[in-house]
Amino acid sequence: MRTLLVALPGLILAGIGLTHPHHLDASTAQWWQNMHIILAVIFPLLGAAQWVLLDESPKYVRYPGRVLAFGFVVFYGALDALAGIGGGAMTLANGGRSAADEPLFKIGNQLGTFGAWCFLAASVAIVVCALLKHRLKALPGTVFLLVGSYLFLDSHIYWPKGVIACTCIAVGLAAISYASASGRSTIEDSTRT
Repeated sequence: MRTLLVALPGLILAGIGLTHPHHLDASTAQWWQNMHIILAVIFPLLGAAQWVLLDESPKYVRYPGRVLAFGFVVFYGALDALAGIGGGAMTLANGGRSAADEPLFKIGNQLGTFGAWCFLAASVAIVVCALLKHRLKALPGTVFLLVGSYLFLDSHIYWPKGVIACTCIAVGLAAISYASASGRSTIEDSTRT
C-alpha cells in the first residue's frame, strides 16, 4: 500500500501535465487557474512521499531530508499560488496577460526554483540511504528518482519534459519503497526462523 501511495502523486501530476497549457493567455486562463488550485493539493503529497521514505534513514539524514521536503512543499507551493492561481486570476480579470502580472511570475518562479532544488536534495538523501541499505535492489528506483528530480528542476509539469519528470519520480519513489518493503520482509522472515 505504501508503494502505491508514494507513487500516486507523481502519476497524477504527470496526468495533469498532459493538459497544462504551454502559454497563459485569455483562452487558457480559466484552466490555468483551476488546474493550479488542484496542483496546490497534489504537489505537497510529493513532499509527503519523501517524508515517508526518509523514515528509515539515520537521524542525521532524516531530519535535514525532512526539512528539505518541507522546503519543497512551502516554496513550490508558493509558485503554484502566485504564478498559477494568481497569474490565472489576473489574466482572467484583465482579459489577457499584462505587465502588471510579471512580478507574480518573477517571484513565483524564484520561489519555485528554490523548492525544486529542495526536492532534488531530499531525493539525493533518500537515494544515498536506499543504496547503502538495500544496495542493488534499490538501484533502479534511485536512477528513476534522480533523473526525475533533475528534470523537474526546470520543467514544472509541462509536456513532454515535466510529464517525463513526474513519471520518473513516481516510478523511483515506488521502486525505492518496494525495495525497502521487501528488505524488511526478508529481515523479518530471517528473524522468525
